[in-house]
Amino acid sequence: GIKNNIPWEKEGFVFVGEASDGELAYPLIKKTKPDILITDIKMPFMDGLELSSIVKKEMPNTKIIILSGYGEFDYAKQAISIGVTDYLLKPISSAKLLESIKEVAAVIENEQEQLKMMEQYENEMRENITIKRQNLFQKILAGQSSAMEIMEEAQDLGLELTAPAYLVMMFKTVIYGDSSCYSEALVKASKEIMDLAASYEQVLTFDRGLEGLA
Repeated sequence: GIKNNIPWEKEGFVFVGEASDGELAYPLIKKTKPDILITDIKMPFMDGLELSSIVKKEMPNTKIIILSGYGEFDYAKQAISIGVTDYLLKPISSAKLLESIKEVAAVIENEQEQLKMMEQYENEMRENITIKRQNLFQKILAGQSSAMEIMEEAQDLGLELTAPAYLVMMFKTVIYGDSSCYSEALVKASKEIMDLAASYEQVLTFDRGLEGLA
């Protein structure tokens, strides 16, 4: 009835599956990974609370709407503790359910936007730190700062430079052959070198642009 009374696609949703009880629903949920799960409290074999608890542990980003009869209202506290997004009492109209689904969708979109902004911020911070590390290395090469200043700046950038001795290798990656694949091959080779260097805790890698790597 729920499936047939809501025009999913018209409202901007995709209906990905249904099941008659929690035990059948669980493998379907693992397969389809829905953004929103609507479940009844009372179901045979595995009830809605048990299903919600399992789903929340394995897929914490999935939002859950629980449908419940008036006599089952005692389950509400347990549903809240599980992390259910909404708890609706039956009988419920299609309009009321759709309203709840849209509210949950708005929460998901907001979370996704925040996650996108956070990822963008982290990428910018990583790029900023990379540039600052490159600048620090240039200062070391040019002898522009005192040892104390270098150590303090390195510490701010999460670099441990204190050591009794240093081994420095400076090199440039050169690709011979077909010039059409030069750029792609060079980027791939440089990335593999940087990734390899990053796997060693005591190895610091600096990109020196056209001058190569150190």
